[in-house]
Amino acid sequence: MGLLFNLHWGLPIGMFIALVLLSVFAIWGEKIILINAKARYVTDDELLINQVKNFCCHMEIDYVKIYWSNIFVNNLYYTNSYFGKPTLIIGRNVYKSLTRNELNSLIYASLLKLKGNEAKHRTISSLIFFILYSPVFLLISIVSYEPAVEIINIFLYPAYFLKSKVYGTKDIYLFDQEVGNLRGLKNDYISALFKVSQMPVCNEKSIGGMLMNDLNHVSNLTGDAIRYLLIEELSVEERVKALK
Repeated sequence: MGLLFNLHWGLPIGMFIALVLLSVFAIWGEKIILINAKARYVTDDELLINQVKNFCCHMEIDYVKIYWSNIFVNNLYYTNSYFGKPTLIIGRNVYKSLTRNELNSLIYASLLKLKGNEAKHRTISSLIFFILYSPVFLLISIVSYEPAVEIINIFLYPAYFLKSKVYGTKDIYLFDQEVGNLRGLKNDYISALFKVSQMPVCNEKSIGGMLMNDLNHVSNLTGDAIRYLLIEELSVEERVKALK
């Protein structure tokens, strides 16, 4: 901003743009996520809709909208904005691969996130990181030479690393135990975490992938060796051990 509007006006103009962006994210954050996930409202599974309604009633929260995603098919996502509507996004492969009780355990866990403010915090932080790293995505979309794209992708690793440090392992352990305390869901939750963690990641380096990365309970299997080396993520085995 300083280069565009001289150093005297750069700071206030930059702060004004940041305020506008934060306001947009706070009001329409979940809608931006839904657009990138190419989500479609669930109308073809009455049992699923009623189950979510029952959970919402049990947890004393407002009804949560449910969407399908045919782009990010191997996980279940939760998203919300400070002035928007809480939302679940269910990947088609997860829906087909998990048993009904396993899916219910992930839905219950997602509703716990939506009941508090964590889903709002995660949604807005994902959108902020997306804005900060949008030049990288723009460069990737222009370059067609695959080795060059792999080199450019390295610039995304600081964002993945920082986002992996936002929420500590202790918080994850405590949250898993809270989900496991609901009678009958503990073993199904453990099974669901294992199954989802073994499904391959979808569109990891896309704009939508950057937004969806931290809006789930367990990461999908990635073939990115550098991420394994640089980004310390809590393994499913450690989470299961803590649950037991």
